[in-house]
Amino acid sequence: MRRERGLVVIIAYKIVKAALWLALAATLGVMTRMGLGDRLLGLADHLRHHPRAWSLELAGLVVRASTHRGLWTIAVALVADAAVSLVEAWALWEGHWWGPWLVVVGTGSLLPFEIVAIARHRHVVRVMVFLVNLAIVVYLARKALRERHASHH
Repeated sequence: MRRERGLVVIIAYKIVKAALWLALAATLGVMTRMGLGDRLLGLADHLRHHPRAWSLELAGLVVRASTHRGLWTIAVALVADAAVSLVEAWALWEGHWWGPWLVVVGTGSLLPFEIVAIARHRHVVRVMVFLVNLAIVVYLARKALRERHASHH
């Protein structure tokens, strides 16, 4: 099956993102078990300002309210976000009709939160990530609508 270049780029992005989140979650887990939690709390505060991951934003709130438990919350949120990204990549790779819609709904539903994050802390990386996610949503929504229209003719 030949895939559009844009689709391949989105699939690669989802896989790389998932791999990075899983590696970071594993690192957090190992370091916490090794008793390096206090140092990680400083890192967690830094990660709370990461430009993309809704999971890190959510976990950042927990870190402020708790301590070591917040680190585990970050790790779980990273694993959950990675799992969703892998399912999205798989659905797109397999060519399931609902794959693009899964990404459109999942990514599109987080765009308002990204706008709020940009409004609170303007940063060029945040804006670029928002624009990339918006482009993914628009691209996949148009692709899915085109394919639906083609299947009815």
